[in-house]
Amino acid sequence: MHQFRYYFFKILYILGIGKWLLHFNRKNGRVPVLVFHKIIPEYDEIWPGIHPKLFEEILVLVKKHYTILPLNDLYLKQNAELKNACFITFDDGYKDYLDYAYPILRKHNVPSTLFILPYQITNRGHIWTSAVIFFVKHYSFPEIEEFFTKKNIHIKFTNKGNYFKLNLDITTHLCNMTQVERMSIIFEMRQKFVTDNRVIENELLSFDELRMLSPELVSLASHSLTHPSFKKEFDPVFVESELKDSKDIIEQETKREVNAFAFPFANYNEVSINIAKKLYKVCFTRINDFVDLDKIKKDKNYSYDLARFNVHHDSAEEVFLLMNGFHKKLRN
Repeated sequence: MHQFRYYFFKILYILGIGKWLLHFNRKNGRVPVLVFHKIIPEYDEIWPGIHPKLFEEILVLVKKHYTILPLNDLYLKQNAELKNACFITFDDGYKDYLDYAYPILRKHNVPSTLFILPYQITNRGHIWTSAVIFFVKHYSFPEIEEFFTKKNIHIKFTNKGNYFKLNLDITTHLCNMTQVERMSIIFEMRQKFVTDNRVIENELLSFDELRMLSPELVSLASHSLTHPSFKKEFDPVFVESELKDSKDIIEQETKREVNAFAFPFANYNEVSINIAKKLYKVCFTRINDFVDLDKIKKDKNYSYDLARFNVHHDSAEEVFLLMNGFHKKLRN
């Protein structure tokens, strides 16, 4: 199946389907913003990343058809200057960005934006979702089931033998809780790791590492303090702390201005959007769609409801088709 998909998109690219879609999108003022997470050489069945070789192939192909610009240009430049634009972003701020992505970006002189979590950097060094991944990787299903059953948490598992599905089922279930409810469970999970003498490694960039990145090539943005699912959060004090404190900490530590916010899991509600409007110039709330240049200039509210294309595919050609709306058209 993977091999068929790989060659299928290569053939579509050779046939010019992507170029036709690109012409249509440019004519209608639509530009893509890409979001990556992990760039890693090893395969991870639970949290698959993009191999550095593939990442470079994607950059080379994208540069062939687009001008890759700093994210701030999205609201600073006029539409005529953005018609050929594409934007590269990364969520969470994993250490592999510095190890693998940044050297490739620097080699090709490509700007990118990191949406980071300062609370995680200054404290535990990993996101709560990584604790779930660690749990799935290092414990048997009966142990996992027993852990949640003792807490009267009943998760509907879709495939007990599939690590990817198992992690997804647990994460989805925990996302439907408030941060207070969820973090008490994550705290006990982490305590279990300590008791069992299993160490979860820090995986996020430190501020010292972030300060090493060229400000000409890398801009910083906020991804909240603790990576909550804002859809379930209605306390304005909590929400403002997540959005404002993260911005303030990043700016204080790095001396760089932070103007963009990406909602974790692309989840939000009216409370969080209204607070975001007071703090940021743009927010990303949706996945796998374009940014409409006409709307972003005419409708201020639209600037807080922007979309990015989530990249987790097997070939540069498929990414090119993705960012030109091919997958979206198939779903429709």
